[in-house]
Amino acid sequence: MTQKVSLKDIWKGETVAILGAGPDMTEELAQKSYQYKTIAVNRAIKFAPNADMFVALDPHHPFWDDAKDFNGIKICGVECDYDAVYIGMLYEKVKIAGGVIEIRNNALAAIRIAEIAGAKKIILLGFDPERYEEIHAHTGFIGLKEGLEQITSELRSKGIEVERIDSPNQKPGTRPARRSEIDPKTFPQVKK
Repeated sequence: MTQKVSLKDIWKGETVAILGAGPDMTEELAQKSYQYKTIAVNRAIKFAPNADMFVALDPHHPFWDDAKDFNGIKICGVECDYDAVYIGMLYEKVKIAGGVIEIRNNALAAIRIAEIAGAKKIILLGFDPERYEEIHAHTGFIGLKEGLEQITSELRSKGIEVERIDSPNQKPGTRPARRSEIDPKTFPQVKK
């Protein structure tokens, strides 16, 4: 059963690596976090089973199945039956072209948690807000790109260093080519 906790300054002065759940997340990126306090967001728990913290605000998501044997701090957004703690949903007000919206996003919540925990530096690994927006455009999940820019700017103004490291294997913000866009001559050829 969850219990409400305060994470204030539990990592005061530390560097905190946050492993995002974007398509940019890879084993190689996860290895860059090993020397720091680490927060794994959603599916990133597969890349960092020994992280210090797991964040998945929605208790009804299958990512919780991947974290059942996780020994670090588990963060849920609400009270639930998981062996976890909750700190609330952590909505962010985000300015977008059409005005201001409030969004709930696990990656942004993890950044806010690192701030609350007293991080002096936050390293973002496996974040791909451009791709996230592209994938979720039809669902109404918007504002992550702007939200990440705004929270990063806010933290820097408070003296917290924020660094984003992307995978060299994928290009954040790009989508894989659709079949209709691939030249069939480039397909692997099978000899008859």
